[in-house]
Amino acid sequence: MKHFISLTIIALLFILIGGQSVFAQKNDERPSWTYGYHHDCTNSYIDVVSYSGRDLNECKQKAALIVIERRNLASGATSNIKIEDGNISVSGDNALVVKARIIDEYTEYLPNGDYMVYLLVQTAKNPSYDYEQVRVTRDYKFSPRVFVPGMAQIHKGSTGKGVAFIAGEVVMIGGIVVGELMHKSFASKAVATHNTADKKRYVNNANICLTVRNVAIAGAAAVYVWNVIDGIAAKGRKHVMIGDANLNIAPYATFDGGGLALNINF
Repeated sequence: MKHFISLTIIALLFILIGGQSVFAQKNDERPSWTYGYHHDCTNSYIDVVSYSGRDLNECKQKAALIVIERRNLASGATSNIKIEDGNISVSGDNALVVKARIIDEYTEYLPNGDYMVYLLVQTAKNPSYDYEQVRVTRDYKFSPRVFVPGMAQIHKGSTGKGVAFIAGEVVMIGGIVVGELMHKSFASKAVATHNTADKKRYVNNANICLTVRNVAIAGAAAVYVWNVIDGIAAKGRKHVMIGDANLNIAPYATFDGGGLALNINF
């Protein structure tokens, strides 16, 4: 009985840890910026434009035209839009000079058969200005959220994985509490009874509950450590980073050091 309960808890631990990998694979790949993004930099601003239609290339051209329309403060100018290597160029008589580039794009296929094209565009406030460094990445800066089970994963867009870590920690902590309470209860009964058979049974049950508590403690520690490592190292949903300042903290195994180490790059 004791070994069965211990193996059950260990199996539950691996199911919960394995389940977070499944949730991670099912994570929505749509970039977070497609739900709405605007950032005003010193030399430029970053915005999202979108357009839907039957023809994919036309959708991109129409979406790019929205960028020009937002910058065209004068009326009556006829412009031709061209996208080449991510750069948006404008030509035409009396066309407004616009310096813009596509940082990232995402295409969604709608149920009605249309395409929905999203463009993340950086537009210079003046054509002579240089662009600020902008990139779309799945990497995230280190955050204290990694020390709270599931919070770093949810912050990175892996909600299912985060819930799995929270559930795993709750189950293990529940096992600790229940195991400890039942251990004390059976231990008290063993002291109170004078029946040899009952005393032996209570002591045996108390030992089983003690084992359950100890296994749950080990499980809670394993889930927590796994959560911290995953929260630091795992990729997240694509998001926008502005500027070149970056802090990368990555765990790695070291054999001569006898444990886990952290590699910090600025």
